[in-house]
Amino acid sequence: MSWRWIFLLGLLLPELPIDPFQGDAAPSWLQPLGTDALGRNALLRLAHAGARSFGFASMTATLALALALLVSLGKPIAAGARSALRAVPPLLFLLPLAALVDGLAWLPLGILLALLLALQLEPPLRARLEPFTQGPAWAMNRIMGATWRHQLRVWAPWAFAQTQALLPSAWLGALWGEVTLRLLGLGPGPQHDSLGLLLNQELPRLSTDGTPLGWASLFLVLALSMVSASNRQTEAP
Repeated sequence: MSWRWIFLLGLLLPELPIDPFQGDAAPSWLQPLGTDALGRNALLRLAHAGARSFGFASMTATLALALALLVSLGKPIAAGARSALRAVPPLLFLLPLAALVDGLAWLPLGILLALLLALQLEPPLRARLEPFTQGPAWAMNRIMGATWRHQLRVWAPWAFAQTQALLPSAWLGALWGEVTLRLLGLGPGPQHDSLGLLLNQELPRLSTDGTPLGWASLFLVLALSMVSASNRQTEAP
């Protein structure tokens, strides 16, 4: 099991306690990054926001891979239209929509991102599956009259392994989509903390009265960007 699915538990985390009278406190031994404007422990909030964003990315990537798997196992329908849609980055669909409706709620954002990511994931997943789905082993169960339960028991672990190989790309795509929208102020409301919301609140302060939380959140996102770039170079043929 991929470690990315563990972050699904981050969506269940309770909100951190608020104490406005302790807002923007200086760093101390108990609070290494101080507190944010609402008095929340900045280090805990950074971990909390990261877990929420990673959990959202895991949820969205899982849904995107499931949709891509269903499409990959079926007949290629409207291949030209899907190819044209894949040429457009997902954010170019989400940005005008989010601006039009004044932000996207958590669940609709995840569903839309999953649909757009599934378009991108379908070609490489189909390329992985077709050598087997077009071969004699795939048709053997049908020829021998096996039930769908038997076929699912035989092929599900194999299909899961093929799909899981694309999880890192799907996960990073979902993470950056959410972070970018929230950084621009077009994501869910402030009741759903995340790295994008954290950057949206802290980045404007870095040029004047930058806080340790702002710098830490920026460095975390930059580190994730470097990891993303290294992963793409590793996956490149």
